[in-house]
Amino acid sequence: MTSKFENLSHIQVEETLSSKEEKILVIDCSECSGALENLFQNGECILCILKNLYLNRKKVFKNITTKIHDPLIERDQISLFLDYFKRISYIKKTWRKIENIGKKKCKYQEFNCKITALPAKFLSFSNDLILNPLYVFNFIFEKINELKDQEYFSKECQNCSKNVLDLLEDLLNVLNELKIVQSYKRFLKSNSNSKDLNKFYEEFFFKKSLFFEEKKSFDKATIVSTGDLFEKYKTGDNQIFQISIYNIANEYEKKYTIQYSFESVIDENYFKKVVQDVKNNLKLLEINKIAPLENLISIYKKEALNYLDSKYKFPLIERERIAYIAALCKINLEKIFPLLIDDFIEEIFLDSPNDKIYINHQKFGRCRTDIKFELKEIERLKTFLRIYSGKRLDYSNPSIKVVIKNKFFYCRFAIDVEPIQLNNFALDIRKLNKNILTIQDLLKNGTLDPAIAAFLYLSLIRRVNITVTGETDTGKTTLINALDLLTPKEFRKIYVENVIESLNQSKYERHQLKYKVDSLQVGLNHKLSKQNQIKNLLHRTPDIIYLGEILTKEEAEALFHCLAAGLKGFQTIHSNDIDSLINRIIRHFKIHISCLRDLGLIVFMKKNREKRFVDSISEINKNIEDNKEIYQNLFKFNPQKKNWWNLVNLFNSNIICKLRKYEDISKEKFQVLFNLYKDMFNTLQKIDKLSINKLIKFFDQVSFHSSDNLENLCLFWENWKNSCSLNL
Repeated sequence: MTSKFENLSHIQVEETLSSKEEKILVIDCSECSGALENLFQNGECILCILKNLYLNRKKVFKNITTKIHDPLIERDQISLFLDYFKRISYIKKTWRKIENIGKKKCKYQEFNCKITALPAKFLSFSNDLILNPLYVFNFIFEKINELKDQEYFSKECQNCSKNVLDLLEDLLNVLNELKIVQSYKRFLKSNSNSKDLNKFYEEFFFKKSLFFEEKKSFDKATIVSTGDLFEKYKTGDNQIFQISIYNIANEYEKKYTIQYSFESVIDENYFKKVVQDVKNNLKLLEINKIAPLENLISIYKKEALNYLDSKYKFPLIERERIAYIAALCKINLEKIFPLLIDDFIEEIFLDSPNDKIYINHQKFGRCRTDIKFELKEIERLKTFLRIYSGKRLDYSNPSIKVVIKNKFFYCRFAIDVEPIQLNNFALDIRKLNKNILTIQDLLKNGTLDPAIAAFLYLSLIRRVNITVTGETDTGKTTLINALDLLTPKEFRKIYVENVIESLNQSKYERHQLKYKVDSLQVGLNHKLSKQNQIKNLLHRTPDIIYLGEILTKEEAEALFHCLAAGLKGFQTIHSNDIDSLINRIIRHFKIHISCLRDLGLIVFMKKNREKRFVDSISEINKNIEDNKEIYQNLFKFNPQKKNWWNLVNLFNSNIICKLRKYEDISKEKFQVLFNLYKDMFNTLQKIDKLSINKLIKFFDQVSFHSSDNLENLCLFWENWKNSCSLNL
């Protein structure tokens, strides 16, 4: 699939009426015997234009003309082809993979193997025609349909044919994202599926109705959905949902779109009719009790598969996908379900029935969607949450919260209706099974730097209490979960949470005892309240306690009761800054100022449009009753230089001075440890991402050697760094 051809074009500079220079790409076809008055009656002329446009793709010009014809292609049309040309190298690379499948050795070759015949009978492709995006689109679409004819391949060839099909479908997905292909598909619908490319180009270049008239009617949401593709990935069973993230011009928010991964290889209308047909033929379950969601999906999916087998002929994977979607449609979750299972989504919002859903994305921040609920869908969602919460939702009880956990998702749903909600419906879904970010991820995304990570690690393996504070959605829980993964393997860790947001580390052989306490609605003296469970920790012998979010005065009292008794661990508290945190503890929670000494390290998290990050690491000063300055910053983020400053001598910090009372930590030993840990986190920041399991095993060794022998620790680190096969 290589292309070699002659350049028949040149750039011509003309002066406009406003005395400005204007560059035009001129194609000289005066010597061509095939040049016609109407270029689009001749496919060779179209290809010639595309060839010369490709050769000049890196140059700047307003339009294209020829020496025979008037201005032919305007700049806004040119951009559509330039967008396709950017993808040609990827198409060629993928095509080579397809050709290599046909060339590989196969033990079934002597039995009339169909795959070995592919290069000659199936994969023929004219060299220069790759420059025509619509020819490539039709060609690939036809090959996919051929492959889907199950009679063409024997059972032994199914693996190879599937590999070919997957590569072809990937190419078709790439092409379907192009505006020129989208315009062509609209042309097919309006012209009885005529595949006359010459007729399309005539319509597109001269009448312009397919693209430009429709473009005028686009609303803002439609325009951004076809903007510059930023990233895409797949999620769900069989990777059924394809997620695409688009940039929105001159806006911070991005566009989040969802497509079924096979929708591009089946006619869209046909696909919808099949799903609707399957859904309509699924019998409603007769159940007398609340059934787990995964059971409902499984039962309906199984019934859908039986129906598909009896009426349709689809490949196995597509059969599974269609049945899955039909099951979701039957329980009315097809719109929201892809968002619930995307672990990169942190929170889902719907402010009123008239609005569209928007989300907080772990990688891309705030994103818009085109998802909108009809009134009947809202009523079904209300019913769904009422059933699973067991609570009323009406004028007397206009708000409910319910945590739903199953094999698909783990979310906290909050719903509000009248009289407290002006538009009678608002929805907030907090994802509790978000994609796990390790300390290595936080280093790579700039949440903190190696020096801060080194000091936090040195402190946490010595059981220094760490309180993480900040505004909502600043990454407080993400940070303590990342630190929790680094605790020594032998630690007995006890968790007390209203909503379980800590990580399940049982598969990493950690000692975890977890308690789920009642929410804020429970009476303060209830024996299952959080404050009572925190106080009970004194009798359960923990090495580390994980308290999640401290919300009330009673919980704060229980926290400081445990800290004074010698228990240490992780907790989060909302605040605007360190001063407001201290004010909240002293004024709102009525904790005596002297108790602040037990807080240990205070990590203040901040969030801007770009990212979440550690703003400061602080500690409480000595003799705080006589000192106007209650705390001092050990590290502070500098927004001008976008880095962190170490503000004090860490060896002389109150935290380290307190540790030195009970551990032999000389200045030299401290410096060796700190520098080694800093080098360790600096290396993790630079190398390829380790799996969670490998990362935990690495820190198990580090914590063991840290408590065993300093020389052995240094030797272990040097050996690990030297033997590491990753690129430093």
